[in-house]
Amino acid sequence: MSLEEDVKKYKEGTISFLAIADSLTEQQLDSSLDGEWTLRQIIHPVADSEAQSYARLRRLIAEPGTLIQGYDDAWERIKHLDIPSLL
Repeated sequence: MSLEEDVKKYKEGTISFLAIADSLTEQQLDSSLDGEWTLRQIIHPVADSEAQSYARLRRLIAEPGTLIQGYDDAWERIKHLDIPSLL
């Protein structure tokens, strides 16, 4: 697969994800199964990951050969994320 095809698929995936997230009601966003994360709590780390990836890629372009920092499991360790307090 070419870079252009990869970029196109990435863009399509992003558009699809945002469309689904935008279509959810407040009640759907705040519901969970068996006390697990709500959809809202899942969406926030996805947005954070996108922001971090953007910053990492910019640095990689600006400083070729730079070691890119990996992800840790901080989001995974948070069992009860209080999303309203983050807004």
